[in-house]
Amino acid sequence: MKSFCILGLGRFGKTLALTLAQHGHQVLIIDESSDDINALADAVTGAVVGDPTNEAVLRSAGVRDYDCAVVCGAKNINDNILLTIILKDMGIPKVVVRALNEGHKRVLERLGVDMVVFPEQDMGEKLAYMLGRENVIESLEVSGGFRIVEMKIPADWVGKSLIDLQLRLKHNVNVIAVRESGTVMNCTPSPTRPFLRDDVVSIIGADADVDRMTSKK
Repeated sequence: MKSFCILGLGRFGKTLALTLAQHGHQVLIIDESSDDINALADAVTGAVVGDPTNEAVLRSAGVRDYDCAVVCGAKNINDNILLTIILKDMGIPKVVVRALNEGHKRVLERLGVDMVVFPEQDMGEKLAYMLGRENVIESLEVSGGFRIVEMKIPADWVGKSLIDLQLRLKHNVNVIAVRESGTVMNCTPSPTRPFLRDDVVSIIGADADVDRMTSKK
């Protein structure tokens, strides 16, 4: 179990706090809105009504004892940056900050933030990728310019096996899992089993290779 401090709520902060708590992690939330705090108080480990950009509030809440602090919201960019500096000075092991624009992101990176997130931009890019491809169900960018995609199999795969398709040789991608209709995902798919019409596969490869394979014709 890890411990997280969520500073500032809003839709993103609320979702993050609830999801982390549901996965069994220790979660402290701090926000000026008593309504938002009270709405989540029973679901998290700790809840504090107060200004998350106030260092005294942070110290009183014991933020220094948490593994990770996530800055989800602040009144403005200046407050966001000030809070980031306070957290870094307090020695929080991992500081994650929600950026508002590219300039803000560059400043945060200069401050040594461990992770900068753009939830709206990231979700928009992900949705655009999925909408632009006929069979893609889920898409996940991984480090080093690679992507994992879950997709319905193309019609011309039906009746053919991984050996028949030679995806690694022809498309430079690997199938890492197969889910047959109505079953759980199989992470060790048989290379000789013919694909069925309702099968779903997860593939991994370089962005360009996955893009070529999944783009609409």
